[in-house]
Amino acid sequence: MDARSSEALWILPMPQKPIRVLQVGMSDNYGGTEAIVYGIYEHSDHSQIQFDFLNVYGHPIAKQTELEAQGAHVYDLLLKRREGYFKYVRGIKAFFKAHASEFDAVVCNIQCMDQIDMAKWAKKYGIKKRIVYLHNSGYGIQPSRLARIAIGWNKRFSHRYVTTYAAGSQLSADWGYSKKDARKTIVIKHGIDTKLFAFSSVKRTEFRKTYGLKETDIVYGSAGRLDPQKNQIFLLKTYQAIHEKNPKARFLLAGRGPEEAKIRKAIQDLGLGEVCHLITDFIDFSAFYSALDFFLLPSLFEGLGLVLIEAQCSGLPCFCTSGTIPNVTKILPSFSFISLTYSPQVWAEQILSAVCHTSRFACSLLVDKAGYDIHDTAKTYRSLFE
Repeated sequence: MDARSSEALWILPMPQKPIRVLQVGMSDNYGGTEAIVYGIYEHSDHSQIQFDFLNVYGHPIAKQTELEAQGAHVYDLLLKRREGYFKYVRGIKAFFKAHASEFDAVVCNIQCMDQIDMAKWAKKYGIKKRIVYLHNSGYGIQPSRLARIAIGWNKRFSHRYVTTYAAGSQLSADWGYSKKDARKTIVIKHGIDTKLFAFSSVKRTEFRKTYGLKETDIVYGSAGRLDPQKNQIFLLKTYQAIHEKNPKARFLLAGRGPEEAKIRKAIQDLGLGEVCHLITDFIDFSAFYSALDFFLLPSLFEGLGLVLIEAQCSGLPCFCTSGTIPNVTKILPSFSFISLTYSPQVWAEQILSAVCHTSRFACSLLVDKAGYDIHDTAKTYRSLFE
Protein backbone atom coordinates (compact mmCIF):
# COMPACT_ATOMS: atom_id res chain seq x y z
CA MET A 1 0.00 0.00 0.00
CA ASP A 2 1.49 3.44 -0.98
CA ALA A 3 1.36 6.61 1.09
CA ARG A 4 -1.60 8.07 -0.82
CA SER A 5 -3.69 4.93 -0.24
CA SER A 6 -2.79 4.99 3.43
CA GLU A 7 -3.79 8.66 3.71
CA ALA A 8 -7.09 8.00 1.92
CA LEU A 9 -7.96 5.29 4.42
CA TRP A 10 -7.01 7.56 7.28
CA ILE A 11 -9.57 10.26 6.39
CA LEU A 12 -12.52 7.89 5.92
CA PRO A 13 -15.22 8.77 8.49
CA MET A 14 -15.99 6.25 11.23
CA PRO A 15 -19.35 4.47 10.82
CA GLN A 16 -22.05 6.25 12.81
CA LYS A 17 -23.41 4.20 15.69
CA PRO A 18 -27.17 3.69 15.86
CA ILE A 19 -29.23 5.56 18.42
CA ARG A 20 -29.67 3.15 21.31
CA VAL A 21 -33.09 3.26 23.00
CA LEU A 22 -34.10 1.43 26.18
CA GLN A 23 -37.77 0.45 26.04
CA VAL A 24 -39.43 0.14 29.45
CA GLY A 25 -42.92 -1.26 30.03
CA MET A 26 -43.10 -4.41 27.92
CA SER A 27 -45.02 -7.28 29.52
CA ASP A 28 -45.11 -11.03 29.10
CA ASN A 29 -48.47 -10.67 27.30
CA TYR A 30 -48.53 -9.65 23.64
CA GLY A 31 -51.02 -6.79 23.83
CA GLY A 32 -51.54 -3.47 22.11
CA THR A 33 -48.47 -1.80 23.64
CA GLU A 34 -46.20 -4.64 22.61
CA ALA A 35 -47.77 -4.78 19.13
CA ILE A 36 -47.05 -1.12 18.39
CA VAL A 37 -43.54 -0.97 19.93
CA TYR A 38 -42.45 -4.25 18.36
CA GLY A 39 -43.98 -3.21 15.04
CA ILE A 40 -42.01 0.04 15.07
CA TYR A 41 -38.84 -1.87 15.93
CA GLU A 42 -39.34 -4.43 13.18
CA HIS A 43 -39.88 -1.71 10.57
CA SER A 44 -37.00 0.54 11.65
CA ASP A 45 -33.52 0.68 10.16
CA HIS A 46 -31.43 -0.94 12.90
CA SER A 47 -28.29 0.69 11.55
CA GLN A 48 -29.93 4.01 12.50
CA ILE A 49 -31.89 3.13 15.64
CA GLN A 50 -31.67 0.07 17.89
CA PHE A 51 -34.08 -0.87 20.67
CA ASP A 52 -33.20 -2.69 23.87
CA PHE A 53 -35.81 -3.84 26.37
CA LEU A 54 -36.20 -4.01 30.13
CA ASN A 55 -37.65 -7.20 31.59
CA VAL A 56 -39.00 -6.84 35.13
CA TYR A 57 -40.76 -10.21 35.33
CA GLY A 58 -38.13 -12.86 36.00
CA HIS A 59 -39.38 -14.78 32.94
CA PRO A 60 -39.34 -13.81 29.24
CA ILE A 61 -41.32 -10.85 27.96
CA ALA A 62 -43.57 -11.44 24.95
CA LYS A 63 -41.60 -12.44 21.84
CA GLN A 64 -38.27 -12.05 23.63
CA THR A 65 -36.55 -14.61 21.41
CA GLU A 66 -37.62 -12.74 18.25
CA LEU A 67 -36.45 -9.42 19.67
CA GLU A 68 -33.03 -10.80 20.51
CA ALA A 69 -32.75 -12.31 17.03
CA GLN A 70 -33.15 -8.78 15.60
CA GLY A 71 -30.26 -7.48 17.69
CA ALA A 72 -32.06 -6.23 20.79
CA HIS A 73 -30.60 -6.81 24.21
CA VAL A 74 -33.08 -7.68 26.97
CA TYR A 75 -31.98 -6.53 30.43
CA ASP A 76 -33.37 -8.23 33.53
CA LEU A 77 -34.28 -5.97 36.44
CA LEU A 78 -36.79 -7.14 39.03
CA LEU A 79 -38.56 -3.96 40.16
CA LYS A 80 -40.43 -5.04 43.29
CA ARG A 81 -41.79 -1.76 44.58
CA ARG A 82 -44.05 -3.49 47.08
CA GLU A 83 -41.04 -4.97 48.86
CA GLY A 84 -39.92 -1.50 49.86
CA TYR A 85 -39.27 1.79 48.11
CA PHE A 86 -35.59 2.05 49.03
CA LYS A 87 -34.85 -1.46 47.75
CA TYR A 88 -36.74 -0.57 44.59
CA VAL A 89 -34.68 2.61 44.06
CA ARG A 90 -31.40 0.81 44.80
CA GLY A 91 -32.23 -1.59 41.97
CA ILE A 92 -32.83 1.24 39.50
CA LYS A 93 -29.68 3.09 40.55
CA ALA A 94 -27.56 -0.04 40.25
CA PHE A 95 -28.96 -0.69 36.78
CA PHE A 96 -28.21 2.79 35.49
CA LYS A 97 -24.80 2.87 37.15
CA ALA A 98 -23.91 -0.25 35.15
CA HIS A 99 -25.67 0.55 31.86
CA ALA A 100 -26.57 4.26 31.48
CA SER A 101 -23.62 4.89 29.15
CA GLU A 102 -25.09 2.35 26.68
CA PHE A 103 -28.26 4.35 25.97
CA ASP A 104 -29.07 7.56 24.13
CA ALA A 105 -32.71 7.50 25.22
CA VAL A 106 -35.15 5.84 27.59
CA VAL A 107 -38.83 5.40 26.70
CA CYS A 108 -41.31 4.62 29.48
CA ASN A 109 -44.31 2.93 27.84
CA ILE A 110 -47.10 3.41 30.37
CA GLN A 111 -50.81 2.85 30.90
CA CYS A 112 -51.00 5.69 33.44
CA MET A 113 -48.59 8.05 35.25
CA ASP A 114 -48.03 5.99 38.40
CA GLN A 115 -44.55 4.64 37.62
CA ILE A 116 -42.17 6.68 35.49
CA ASP A 117 -39.20 6.43 37.85
CA MET A 118 -36.95 5.04 35.11
CA ALA A 119 -37.25 8.40 33.31
CA LYS A 120 -36.40 10.33 36.47
CA TRP A 121 -33.29 8.28 37.22
CA ALA A 122 -32.29 8.31 33.55
CA LYS A 123 -31.81 12.08 33.89
CA LYS A 124 -29.68 11.68 37.03
CA TYR A 125 -27.40 9.30 35.14
CA GLY A 126 -27.00 11.56 32.11
CA ILE A 127 -29.30 10.04 29.48
CA LYS A 128 -30.31 12.94 27.25
CA LYS A 129 -33.69 11.80 25.94
CA ARG A 130 -36.33 10.74 28.49
CA ILE A 131 -39.65 9.99 26.81
CA VAL A 132 -42.97 9.00 28.37
CA TYR A 133 -45.32 7.26 25.93
CA LEU A 134 -48.93 6.84 27.10
CA HIS A 135 -50.87 3.93 25.55
CA ASN A 136 -54.21 4.11 27.33
CA SER A 137 -57.03 6.45 28.37
CA GLY A 138 -58.46 4.88 31.53
CA TYR A 139 -57.74 2.67 34.52
CA GLY A 140 -58.17 -1.08 34.06
CA ILE A 141 -57.89 -1.44 37.83
CA GLN A 142 -58.56 1.57 40.02
CA PRO A 143 -55.26 2.80 41.46
CA SER A 144 -54.52 2.43 45.13
CA ARG A 145 -54.22 5.45 47.41
CA LEU A 146 -50.42 5.45 47.07
CA ALA A 147 -50.70 5.08 43.29
CA ARG A 148 -53.09 8.04 43.11
CA ILE A 149 -50.59 10.14 45.05
CA ALA A 150 -47.82 9.09 42.63
CA ILE A 151 -50.01 9.89 39.61
CA GLY A 152 -50.84 13.36 40.92
CA TRP A 153 -47.19 14.08 41.76
CA ASN A 154 -45.94 12.88 38.38
CA LYS A 155 -48.52 14.90 36.46
CA ARG A 156 -47.42 18.02 38.31
CA PHE A 157 -43.64 17.59 38.33
CA SER A 158 -42.63 15.13 35.59
CA HIS A 159 -41.66 18.01 33.27
CA ARG A 160 -38.56 18.42 35.43
CA TYR A 161 -37.06 15.25 33.96
CA VAL A 162 -39.24 14.14 31.01
CA THR A 163 -38.01 15.66 27.75
CA THR A 164 -40.86 14.43 25.50
CA TYR A 165 -44.48 13.38 26.01
CA ALA A 166 -46.02 11.02 23.45
CA ALA A 167 -49.38 9.27 23.13
CA GLY A 168 -51.42 7.24 20.67
CA SER A 169 -54.22 9.85 20.58
CA GLN A 170 -55.03 13.27 21.95
CA LEU A 171 -57.81 11.65 24.00
CA SER A 172 -55.14 9.58 25.73
CA ALA A 173 -52.89 12.60 26.32
CA ASP A 174 -55.74 14.71 27.72
CA TRP A 175 -56.68 11.92 30.12
CA GLY A 176 -53.23 10.96 31.35
CA TYR A 177 -51.07 14.09 31.35
CA SER A 178 -51.40 17.51 32.92
CA LYS A 179 -53.19 20.09 30.76
CA LYS A 180 -49.90 21.81 29.98
CA ASP A 181 -48.09 18.61 29.05
CA ALA A 182 -51.07 17.31 27.03
CA ARG A 183 -50.90 20.41 24.82
CA LYS A 184 -47.30 19.67 23.85
CA THR A 185 -47.74 15.90 23.47
CA ILE A 186 -46.60 14.31 20.21
CA VAL A 187 -49.46 12.14 18.96
CA ILE A 188 -48.22 9.06 17.12
CA LYS A 189 -50.64 7.25 14.83
CA HIS A 190 -50.46 3.60 15.80
CA GLY A 191 -49.90 1.98 12.45
CA ILE A 192 -49.96 -1.61 11.26
CA ASP A 193 -48.55 -3.58 8.37
CA THR A 194 -51.38 -2.77 5.97
CA LYS A 195 -50.26 -5.36 3.43
CA LEU A 196 -50.27 -8.10 6.08
CA PHE A 197 -53.74 -7.25 7.37
CA ALA A 198 -55.35 -6.82 3.95
CA PHE A 199 -58.33 -9.09 3.34
CA SER A 200 -57.50 -12.52 1.94
CA SER A 201 -60.15 -14.91 0.66
CA VAL A 202 -57.64 -17.77 0.92
CA LYS A 203 -56.91 -17.04 4.59
CA ARG A 204 -60.65 -16.68 5.21
CA THR A 205 -61.40 -20.13 3.88
CA GLU A 206 -58.51 -21.80 5.72
CA PHE A 207 -59.24 -20.14 9.08
CA ARG A 208 -62.95 -20.94 8.92
CA LYS A 209 -62.18 -24.54 8.10
CA THR A 210 -59.90 -24.78 11.16
CA TYR A 211 -62.73 -23.72 13.47
CA GLY A 212 -65.53 -25.64 11.76
CA LEU A 213 -67.17 -22.57 10.24
CA LYS A 214 -68.99 -22.73 6.91
CA GLU A 215 -68.48 -20.15 4.19
CA THR A 216 -72.17 -19.29 4.46
CA ASP A 217 -71.97 -18.59 8.23
CA ILE A 218 -72.20 -14.98 9.41
CA VAL A 219 -69.38 -14.66 11.92
CA TYR A 220 -69.01 -11.92 14.55
CA GLY A 221 -65.72 -11.50 16.37
CA SER A 222 -63.61 -9.53 18.78
CA ALA A 223 -59.98 -9.58 19.95
CA GLY A 224 -58.09 -8.22 22.92
CA ARG A 225 -56.65 -9.00 26.30
CA LEU A 226 -59.15 -10.87 28.51
CA ASP A 227 -59.40 -8.03 30.96
CA PRO A 228 -62.18 -5.90 32.53
CA GLN A 229 -61.14 -2.95 30.33
CA LYS A 230 -62.31 -4.83 27.24
CA ASN A 231 -65.81 -5.37 28.70
CA GLN A 232 -66.07 -8.90 27.33
CA ILE A 233 -69.00 -10.00 29.50
CA PHE A 234 -71.05 -7.23 27.87
CA LEU A 235 -69.70 -8.44 24.52
CA LEU A 236 -70.91 -11.99 25.22
CA LYS A 237 -74.34 -10.71 26.20
CA THR A 238 -74.42 -8.87 22.87
CA TYR A 239 -73.44 -12.12 21.15
CA GLN A 240 -76.32 -13.82 22.98
CA ALA A 241 -78.79 -11.14 21.82
CA ILE A 242 -77.57 -11.50 18.21
CA HIS A 243 -77.91 -15.28 18.43
CA GLU A 244 -81.46 -15.03 19.73
CA LYS A 245 -82.43 -13.08 16.61
CA ASN A 246 -80.25 -15.15 14.26
CA PRO A 247 -79.64 -18.71 15.53
CA LYS A 248 -77.29 -19.35 12.59
CA ALA A 249 -74.85 -16.64 13.69
CA ARG A 250 -71.41 -17.73 14.92
CA PHE A 251 -68.95 -15.97 17.20
CA LEU A 252 -65.21 -15.77 17.84
CA LEU A 253 -63.29 -14.13 20.69
CA ALA A 254 -59.49 -14.12 20.63
CA GLY A 255 -57.21 -13.16 23.48
CA ARG A 256 -55.49 -14.15 26.68
CA GLY A 257 -55.58 -12.69 30.15
CA PRO A 258 -56.75 -12.89 33.78
CA GLU A 259 -60.47 -13.05 32.95
CA GLU A 260 -60.24 -16.29 30.95
CA ALA A 261 -61.97 -18.56 33.48
CA LYS A 262 -64.76 -16.01 34.04
CA ILE A 263 -65.30 -15.64 30.31
CA ARG A 264 -65.36 -19.39 29.69
CA LYS A 265 -68.03 -19.73 32.37
CA ALA A 266 -70.06 -16.87 30.89
CA ILE A 267 -70.00 -18.53 27.45
CA GLN A 268 -71.61 -21.61 28.95
CA ASP A 269 -74.02 -19.74 31.22
CA LEU A 270 -75.28 -17.63 28.29
CA GLY A 271 -75.93 -20.72 26.16
CA LEU A 272 -73.18 -19.92 23.65
CA GLY A 273 -71.11 -23.06 24.14
CA GLU A 274 -71.98 -24.49 20.72
CA VAL A 275 -71.65 -21.28 18.70
CA CYS A 276 -68.82 -19.26 20.31
CA HIS A 277 -65.10 -20.15 20.12
CA LEU A 278 -62.72 -18.61 22.67
CA ILE A 279 -59.27 -18.65 21.06
CA THR A 280 -56.39 -18.26 23.52
CA ASP A 281 -53.61 -19.67 21.33
CA PHE A 282 -51.30 -17.41 19.33
CA ILE A 283 -52.88 -17.17 15.89
CA ASP A 284 -52.43 -15.42 12.57
CA PHE A 285 -54.60 -12.38 13.27
CA SER A 286 -54.64 -11.33 9.64
CA ALA A 287 -56.40 -14.64 8.93
CA PHE A 288 -58.66 -14.14 11.95
CA TYR A 289 -59.94 -10.80 10.63
CA SER A 290 -60.37 -12.20 7.11
CA ALA A 291 -62.54 -14.99 8.56
CA LEU A 292 -64.95 -12.55 10.24
CA ASP A 293 -67.90 -10.61 8.84
CA PHE A 294 -68.24 -8.07 11.69
CA PHE A 295 -65.98 -6.84 14.47
CA LEU A 296 -67.15 -5.68 17.92
CA LEU A 297 -65.20 -3.84 20.63
CA PRO A 298 -67.30 -2.52 23.54
CA SER A 299 -64.26 -1.43 25.58
CA LEU A 300 -64.63 0.79 28.62
CA PHE A 301 -61.72 2.85 27.27
CA GLU A 302 -58.91 2.70 24.70
CA GLY A 303 -55.85 4.81 24.01
CA LEU A 304 -56.58 4.23 20.33
CA GLY A 305 -57.74 0.65 19.74
CA LEU A 306 -55.14 -0.96 17.49
CA VAL A 307 -57.36 -3.98 16.80
CA LEU A 308 -59.90 -1.61 15.25
CA ILE A 309 -57.27 -0.37 12.79
CA GLU A 310 -56.38 -3.98 11.95
CA ALA A 311 -60.04 -4.94 11.52
CA GLN A 312 -60.75 -1.98 9.23
CA CYS A 313 -57.68 -2.84 7.16
CA SER A 314 -59.34 -6.20 6.51
CA GLY A 315 -62.54 -4.40 5.49
CA LEU A 316 -64.65 -5.32 8.51
CA PRO A 317 -67.62 -3.24 9.65
CA CYS A 318 -66.69 -2.27 13.22
CA PHE A 319 -68.88 -1.45 16.21
CA CYS A 320 -67.28 0.10 19.27
CA THR A 321 -67.97 2.27 22.29
CA SER A 322 -68.70 5.95 21.77
CA GLY A 323 -67.04 8.51 24.02
CA THR A 324 -64.31 6.22 25.30
CA ILE A 325 -62.60 5.29 22.03
CA PRO A 326 -60.96 8.16 20.05
CA ASN A 327 -62.93 9.42 17.06
CA VAL A 328 -59.73 9.32 14.98
CA THR A 329 -59.92 5.52 15.12
CA LYS A 330 -62.73 5.66 12.55
CA ILE A 331 -61.37 5.31 9.01
CA LEU A 332 -64.07 3.47 7.03
CA PRO A 333 -67.69 4.58 6.55
CA SER A 334 -68.77 1.18 7.93
CA PHE A 335 -67.36 2.09 11.37
CA SER A 336 -70.02 2.76 14.04
CA PHE A 337 -69.93 4.11 17.60
CA ILE A 338 -72.58 2.87 20.04
CA SER A 339 -73.08 4.13 23.59
CA LEU A 340 -72.59 1.79 26.53
CA THR A 341 -75.70 3.32 28.06
CA TYR A 342 -77.56 1.08 25.62
CA SER A 343 -78.29 -2.53 26.50
CA PRO A 344 -76.71 -5.52 24.71
CA GLN A 345 -80.11 -5.98 23.02
CA VAL A 346 -79.92 -2.49 21.50
CA TRP A 347 -76.33 -3.12 20.43
CA ALA A 348 -77.49 -6.33 18.73
CA GLU A 349 -80.30 -4.53 16.91
CA GLN A 350 -77.98 -1.84 15.56
CA ILE A 351 -75.39 -4.40 14.48
CA LEU A 352 -77.95 -6.63 12.78
CA SER A 353 -79.44 -3.67 10.89
CA ALA A 354 -76.06 -2.55 9.50
CA VAL A 355 -75.48 -2.75 5.77
CA CYS A 356 -71.99 -2.57 4.27
CA HIS A 357 -71.31 -2.05 0.58
CA THR A 358 -67.53 -1.47 0.78
CA SER A 359 -65.29 -3.91 -1.07
CA ARG A 360 -63.01 -5.54 1.49
CA PHE A 361 -60.16 -5.76 -1.00
CA ALA A 362 -59.79 -1.96 -1.21
CA CYS A 363 -59.81 -1.20 2.51
CA SER A 364 -56.11 -1.72 3.22
CA LEU A 365 -55.36 1.10 0.76
CA LEU A 366 -57.74 3.41 2.63
CA VAL A 367 -56.06 2.63 5.96
CA ASP A 368 -52.66 3.26 4.40
CA LYS A 369 -53.86 6.56 2.92
CA ALA A 370 -55.15 7.62 6.36
CA GLY A 371 -51.60 7.39 7.71
CA TYR A 372 -51.93 4.16 9.68
CA ASP A 373 -49.25 2.11 7.96
CA ILE A 374 -46.46 1.00 10.30
CA HIS A 375 -43.78 2.47 8.01
CA ASP A 376 -45.28 5.94 8.55
CA THR A 377 -45.47 5.29 12.28
CA ALA A 378 -41.81 4.26 12.38
CA LYS A 379 -40.79 7.51 10.64
CA THR A 380 -42.75 9.63 13.11
CA TYR A 381 -41.35 7.65 16.02
CA ARG A 382 -37.79 8.11 14.74
CA SER A 383 -38.29 11.88 14.90
CA LEU A 384 -38.67 11.68 18.70
CA PHE A 385 -34.92 11.13 18.96
CA GLU A 386 -33.74 13.84 16.60
